[in-house]
Amino acid sequence: MRQLLVYPLAILMVAAPLAAVPVPPSQPFKVMHSVYKAMENGGEAPNIPLTPRLRALMALEQKETPEGELGRIDFDWLVNGQDSKITDSKVTVRTVDYAASRMIVVVRFKNFGKQMENHFFWEKDAKGKWALDDVRSIEPDGPGFTLSLVLKYGYDGPEEPIDGAKDE
Repeated sequence: MRQLLVYPLAILMVAAPLAAVPVPPSQPFKVMHSVYKAMENGGEAPNIPLTPRLRALMALEQKETPEGELGRIDFDWLVNGQDSKITDSKVTVRTVDYAASRMIVVVRFKNFGKQMENHFFWEKDAKGKWALDDVRSIEPDGPGFTLSLVLKYGYDGPEEPIDGAKDE
């Protein structure tokens, strides 16, 4: 009888979508590792806990976006693009000098064969729980972006000439 119960449970565990598995935010390395491994395997990324500041910026961007429009963040900031085929992800952690309550998780990965690098800035709240506070994309052949700046101000890169613009 025990054997009969084991097989249905095993099938449910294998069939469960990756996004349904909760990822404890106790260690930012584990969270980001699980996010990119899920994407490499074709699954959805688990939820990432966000700081109140980053949640507020996302809410502001949604509030200011006219109905039916894409908004300022019109790409997947985890993969630096519209679509993804993630491979070769490698996750490392950098400590912050004199600040045990902050850390930087660096993820290097390929998206459709193109090398990418994202820096995830994490901090602990007053209760000691980790949350993502910002993201910086370091792109080898482009300007990259800082998530908080794109959410609040739009494009985050070098100035581009605008037709009809005048210097003041």
